[in-house]
Amino acid sequence: MANKNPDPEPLARRVVRKRRPPPRSARRARVAAASAAASPAGFNPLTAFPPAPPPQDDAPLLEPRAVQFGGHSHVIRLLGPADEGRLISFFNSHTGETIHQRYGYRISEMTHERAQRLVGVDQSRDVALGVFERATDGEEVLHAVGRYLLDATGRSAEMAFVVRETKRGLGICTALVRRLLLIARARGMSYLFAQVQADNTPMLAAFRRHGGRMRPIPGADATEAFVPTSIPSGSGSSGLP
Repeated sequence: MANKNPDPEPLARRVVRKRRPPPRSARRARVAAASAAASPAGFNPLTAFPPAPPPQDDAPLLEPRAVQFGGHSHVIRLLGPADEGRLISFFNSHTGETIHQRYGYRISEMTHERAQRLVGVDQSRDVALGVFERATDGEEVLHAVGRYLLDATGRSAEMAFVVRETKRGLGICTALVRRLLLIARARGMSYLFAQVQADNTPMLAAFRRHGGRMRPIPGADATEAFVPTSIPSGSGSSGLP
């Protein structure tokens, strides 16, 4: 998986550091700085990609949507405070490798405090989506999370994703990428960005399918991806997921 994570604690630098992250305000500033520093020479994502139209009504994109993955019914919807326990169970299913890819450093547990932050984001500013499946006992099971965190400039946001190991290869991450891009475009953003481990070829491929531009981050085994919110025709990603 990619370094898929805007926790409300963005992933900037997490790919290369394993210490506890600095305060939130400092992290957001560093995310914006990292984006600029990691851009290819002469590459400015604000001008390289087609501008987004003026902000539009994003309400339809925030509504729950039924989807099929692997022949089974799932729902993509916003995470909310009632999903805290589901998020903790989802985290407990992760392998050590998935945790490292998701957060950029080792986390031994998903505390209630962290889970509350992750499910309690302001969805009018940031976005946190979950992919759920109804279990035989009627309970919803969380299989994937995609989120973005608005950067310090307010003109873009950092994306992050994590999918349950047993649910990969079904198109779930692609659907989450597409939905986040559509929401960001409706909110007037022309691109989103992410930091991805260099050997995470599936995530890099997903971003490239959506017109993403990549550049290795000097001194780190990671790549910065800039992905336009104007979804390319022929990507198989037009319309709502």
